[in-house]
Amino acid sequence: MRRAVTLLRMFALLPLASCAGHKVAEEGRQVVLGMNAEEVQSCAGIPNHTKKLDSRTELFSYEIKNDNTGGVQVTAPIVGGGFKIGSNGSYCNVILRVVDGKVTEVNYTGDNDDFVGKEGVCAPLLRGCVRAHGTTGE
Repeated sequence: MRRAVTLLRMFALLPLASCAGHKVAEEGRQVVLGMNAEEVQSCAGIPNHTKKLDSRTELFSYEIKNDNTGGVQVTAPIVGGGFKIGSNGSYCNVILRVVDGKVTEVNYTGDNDDFVGKEGVCAPLLRGCVRAHGTTGE
């Protein structure tokens, strides 16, 4: 009985952990908008890839890939073959559009949703910028 209660408590906390990732991803988006290219690189690091679109516009790409996505997969003889509990997305690309040296757009792409929160897998990529600008990033 005690184990069942412990498991129920663990599953009850999963949505809270996922929401935290979504919150950090959203804060990261807001924090880097308007930053200059040097500021972004000082808190997010050197981009994995860059692409110059024209004389004024450049794209910075930051990437994260999770090999172990965790969670529990339950398969039963139901339509669709089952479902996953607590599973995370596996990768995220953050694409920053930099125009005239300033970040004008932030896009998250990839399989980047947490169990409950959207874009939670992306949180570590901009967490340093969130923390550097006065919020906890947690």
